[in-house]
Amino acid sequence: MIRTSSFIILIILCFGLLTSVQAKVFMKRDEALKTAFPNAAEIEKNEIFLSSDQSKAIETIARAKNDSKLYIIYEAKDGDNTLGYAIIDTHTLRTRSETVMFVINPDGSLKHTEVLAFFEPPDYQAGDRWMELFEGKTTENTLKVGRDIPNMSGATITANALADTTRRILAVFKVASDEGKLN
Repeated sequence: MIRTSSFIILIILCFGLLTSVQAKVFMKRDEALKTAFPNAAEIEKNEIFLSSDQSKAIETIARAKNDSKLYIIYEAKDGDNTLGYAIIDTHTLRTRSETVMFVINPDGSLKHTEVLAFFEPPDYQAGDRWMELFEGKTTENTLKVGRDIPNMSGATITANALADTTRRILAVFKVASDEGKLN
């Protein structure tokens, strides 16, 4: 009995170590911003503090819960010309988190999505081709998994979390932009 318990504990510890080894940081913030905006002369950091009404507006637009009242929106510039914006978001999937950078065009459409860190098992990570389905989308698109975005086989939680987060981030940008919080 003691031997079986010890063996089970050993298996659990090994599984825990294997799962933590799978966690991966692909790119840090500064590198990601430089990659997203290689022609930017400067990247300004805008701290956006949301009121309760703004947070509710985001939830209405995104059809997703908004848990944060603070967002940082990076604005890439080349002189007086705005090249685009980036918002980096960390959210929980099943039990662990992922960090994603959303690159947004000045017109509010999504230009690119980049996973910066992923701490779930690699099988649950969205592929580049699936992530490309969000490019060009705005708050006017439903971005619902199973409707205009196909599900990912074996990674439904990731698919739904990314769709919800994309809608929320586009809504944050829209509210901040509409209320003059961006330059």
